[in-house]
Amino acid sequence: MFGAAAGFVACSDDVVHVHPSADASVDVAPDTNVAEPNACVTSPTAAAFPTGSCNSPKPSTPDSFDEALSKIGLDRCSVQQDPAKMIDAVMDVYDKRAMADFKALLQWPLRLPAYGAETAGWLDDAVLGPTPVASAIAAASTRRGQPVTDCPDPAWFVVDSKDAAPLETGLAEIADAAGDANFDPDATTQAVAPIPLDMQRALLPVLRAMASARTAIDAAKAPALPFLVFMKKMPSWVIGTTTYKWTDPMLAAWDGVDVHAITRAGVQLASTIEAAKLVRFKGQALSANVEINTAIGPILIHGSDKDTYAPGSLAETAALFIDTGGDDTYRIPIAAATPDRPIALAVDLDGKDLYAYVEKPTPDDMTGHRLPSDNQGRINGTITASRVQRQGSGLLGVGVLWDLGGKDDVYRSLAASQGMGIFGVGVLYDDGGADKYSSEALSQGASAWGVGLLLDASGDDQYVIYSTGQGFGFTQGVGALVDESGTDDYFSDPGDPKVGGDAIYPNGQLPNTGNTSITQGAGFGHRSDSPEPGYQFPGGLGILRDAKGNDHYQTSVFGQATAFGMGIGMLLEGAGDDVYEGLWYVQGANAHTGVSLFHDSAGSDQYNPTFPIAATSIGVGHDFGSALHIDEGGDDVYKGPGLGLGCGNANGIGIMVVTGGNDSFASPSILSLGGANSTEIFNTPRKVLQTLGVFVKASGPGAYAVSGTDAGSYVNSQWSYTPNNTPDGGADGGLVFNYEKSIGIDRPNGSARLP
Repeated sequence: MFGAAAGFVACSDDVVHVHPSADASVDVAPDTNVAEPNACVTSPTAAAFPTGSCNSPKPSTPDSFDEALSKIGLDRCSVQQDPAKMIDAVMDVYDKRAMADFKALLQWPLRLPAYGAETAGWLDDAVLGPTPVASAIAAASTRRGQPVTDCPDPAWFVVDSKDAAPLETGLAEIADAAGDANFDPDATTQAVAPIPLDMQRALLPVLRAMASARTAIDAAKAPALPFLVFMKKMPSWVIGTTTYKWTDPMLAAWDGVDVHAITRAGVQLASTIEAAKLVRFKGQALSANVEINTAIGPILIHGSDKDTYAPGSLAETAALFIDTGGDDTYRIPIAAATPDRPIALAVDLDGKDLYAYVEKPTPDDMTGHRLPSDNQGRINGTITASRVQRQGSGLLGVGVLWDLGGKDDVYRSLAASQGMGIFGVGVLYDDGGADKYSSEALSQGASAWGVGLLLDASGDDQYVIYSTGQGFGFTQGVGALVDESGTDDYFSDPGDPKVGGDAIYPNGQLPNTGNTSITQGAGFGHRSDSPEPGYQFPGGLGILRDAKGNDHYQTSVFGQATAFGMGIGMLLEGAGDDVYEGLWYVQGANAHTGVSLFHDSAGSDQYNPTFPIAATSIGVGHDFGSALHIDEGGDDVYKGPGLGLGCGNANGIGIMVVTGGNDSFASPSILSLGGANSTEIFNTPRKVLQTLGVFVKASGPGAYAVSGTDAGSYVNSQWSYTPNNTPDGGADGGLVFNYEKSIGIDRPNGSARLP
């Protein structure tokens, strides 16, 4: 504890998940005052999954979805994957590194809509509430399976009203804790004098929280220190440009890092800063900028001038950086926590700001949507070699950037930035404006073993990336991009030159004409046979949440609610007339024991109006995967691939439900619209296990075209596609295996609900 805890004021209780401290009965002594209330932000409690006689939620009355299931001998309770019967699965679903809710969602996929709605609600409440960063980290912590339940130390918030230099007091406490015998109180008091007294009081709890967090992070990361050289290469390993020769001791060190402790520190740091309400100091002029070296890193407080921060400035390594205003330019890795500087917090209170870097362009940069290189160049002239963290990034630490003031800002970084957390927490929060975010990989809400968040409260925004971002989760990571309003453009380079793409992230499905995107709500892992034989890494949770606005989404292969290798991917779109473009494994599709939820709640939407969508997309579960695609309301237009529009493949479950509006569906193949296909596993023991495809169109007219021909017979009807008859029968009328379950149904006057 720091200082004499004469008393404190409990935190506000008018916001969900923000509650009074445990000791709110303590009186505030007359000779003390509190800089800000003790904002105790804790994690939300998840609703329990249905159990008992039926492990899936059901509506109050049966509807067209129930009718469709009944046609193939199922009901909501029996739509499931049984992990115990996953013969020859490429993933071990009992892996201890799996996400906490993974197996429960894989086994009972009809739990996904409620799970997604709950997650979206938490994130909306966070971003629009008084503690956006702290509350969003706390929500992500629940999904990691390690909720934050601790309040900050009440003593952090106690400020002596007679103290003429509260910041000197805080800096003295930091020096004392670090054993700094050279601390000079008089010089420090003089150094902080340009900062107004009320601002000093507001910042004193922040310094105390930082000192506590530094101690917690140092202890949490200790098991990784013998392998620190490998840990520093984690961004490259996740992107796929570096390989490890894994050993059991090395992996044990990874498992030994206390990510929960780092996440808890992130929540408390963020809640303490957000409780300080620093926005009241917007535009504050200072007689001089303040820059102080401390045992936990440099602390800088700058005024409202138009500043440019260049390499070599103390701001480059700041543990705490505050700029009160002005149109600033950052050419440094602001708010980037690394193993060498585990706390990096930055708050810019106003201005049209540019967050970038010193550019060192090469001829290889002049292609596609690549950014100018920094001094790292490119790998074989294609993928950026830069791994410099910037703009809200945490590797074995906590890095958070708040940009306030609602102005139009620009964010540019090559990789590992803009809300990236690996064995830590990285968050970028922007409270409004028409912002532009550009990166190439592992950015814009990306995480492995931690939390990575990009949070944007409002404005017409642009997001550009190539791979591993815009809501990407690797092993034990929650990565989320959350945008609350505006007409937004989410661009993940499609790779195909015919649609303006630049193929530089190698892709097995579409060599030279596609990128391995893993973007826009993607949970990804590694199989035990590749790329590290003998070592499996289950996927994490990737979320893209856009609450409202007419938005445009483009991606290549693996995107828009996708999953691979025990990952969970969700795209949770609220209201608006949206356009989705993709090529393969997109719009609620997965492979190899993945879990996907695509949910568009309202609006007249278009699916793949211009992209040459290739295969396995729009509500398709492949190889023990479970996938749901849900679109509610509006006049929607679908262009799907051959294996698409609600299909199960090779023991997968694929479900597509479209309700309301005047909708149209086009597919180049009859293996669509509720198809079930077991061709890949027909001559293996797995052929006896269920493959399920379900398509339901309800409440409103539907129009269908299959193989370029009008399929009017589908209207107000039902159909089935099950290609695998007896081995010698083929399509000649042989017996159909009853474990291939296929159903499509159109009910213009019906209804369908997945609660």
